Amino acid sequence: MTFVSFAEFEAHLDSLGLFSMQLGLARMQEAMRLMGIERLSATVAHVVGTNGKGSTSGFLEALARAHGLATGLYTSPHLVSVRERIRVRGSMVSEAGWLQAANAVMDRCAGVGLTYFELLTVMALSIFAREGLDLIVLEAGLGGTHDATCAISADLAVMTPVGLDHEHVLGPTLADIARDKSGALGRCPAVTGEQDAGVMDIFRRAGAGRPLWSLEDCRTAGRFLIPAGGAPMLLTPASLPGHPPYQLRNAALATLAWSRLAQAGGWQFDAALCTQVLGVTRFSGRFCRHGRILVDGAHNPMGLTALCEALEAAGEHFNVLVFQAMRDKTLDQAILKRLRALADTVVIPALALERACDARELAARFGHGSRAAWDLQTALQGEGAILLCGSLYLVGAYYELFPEQLL
Repeated sequence: MTFVSFAEFEAHLDSLGLFSMQLGLARMQEAMRLMGIERLSATVAHVVGTNGKGSTSGFLEALARAHGLATGLYTSPHLVSVRERIRVRGSMVSEAGWLQAANAVMDRCAGVGLTYFELLTVMALSIFAREGLDLIVLEAGLGGTHDATCAISADLAVMTPVGLDHEHVLGPTLADIARDKSGALGRCPAVTGEQDAGVMDIFRRAGAGRPLWSLEDCRTAGRFLIPAGGAPMLLTPASLPGHPPYQLRNAALATLAWSRLAQAGGWQFDAALCTQVLGVTRFSGRFCRHGRILVDGAHNPMGLTALCEALEAAGEHFNVLVFQAMRDKTLDQAILKRLRALADTVVIPALALERACDARELAARFGHGSRAAWDLQTALQGEGAILLCGSLYLVGAYYELFPEQLL
């Protein structure tokens, strides 16, 4: 199969099913063998966890690029265009570059049966391999044992905070999820964000024999002291003006990862440059204010709790909460009550996704003053401040309406 246009490739990709998944690494390993990319010459940082993976990956790539490294970044999901998932030296790859990679993979791996995410992962690795990069940052899609990104040898594992999410795939308890995520450990050194004590025990056992640095050891009085060879680098809320409080943890974990990578690779670590980069780096859909609308991709209990804490601490209140979620997400009533208190009314738009909650049923869970809307555009009508959150797919639908607001 040869694609003659990017639109034709997108149609094929869609036919594979955005949410389709088949556990196991055999297909990835076979595809990587056929593509001749079993090992990459660049250093690889593998970012795994539940919350903050995208931001941590983005911060880490920005830090490395600011220090002069040629970087590759692979993230998921995308908000508007699938091209958002693969970036080289900070920029999206052109449609022509995507077609070249897609046709190369399909030419050699058509019979492997790659899933949607596996095909994109092999394409990303193929693109990165031809670019002569210094550092590649790979964000895991789901889990840390069977995820496609686990087929690649890594030089550093970066474990973001682990919480309940994707229980139907990874297991019903926090320990189940932590055990799956821990599959990324034990093969290389690792850094980890602040974790539940039980999660940390699982990580220590899985990573036995390899260095494991914890962000918890860097925390002091709400600040972080990141070891950097000489004097430690201090990160405080003031280091990230305009960011919500929860991004300080993601930025600190990325900085800890960069300090370890820089030391191992003989690269520069400039604390002042790090502070400057972290302060100006932003991500679409992560606590982004667009006029009267605040857009945040919080979509699981841990993320929604962090969002509520940030807004409550700032004393913020909204006229309307626009909310949606996927049916397989855990929506504790206590979280819904907390979100409900942040706004006068709640509007639940219908989303054209099979996984999305029924708008009327979800509105009923919020109680009095909540209603369903035909679509997002209808939900956004009216005056006053709006908080939009609950799903990255809802955030993506927002940016499809306002693509000029994408960062």
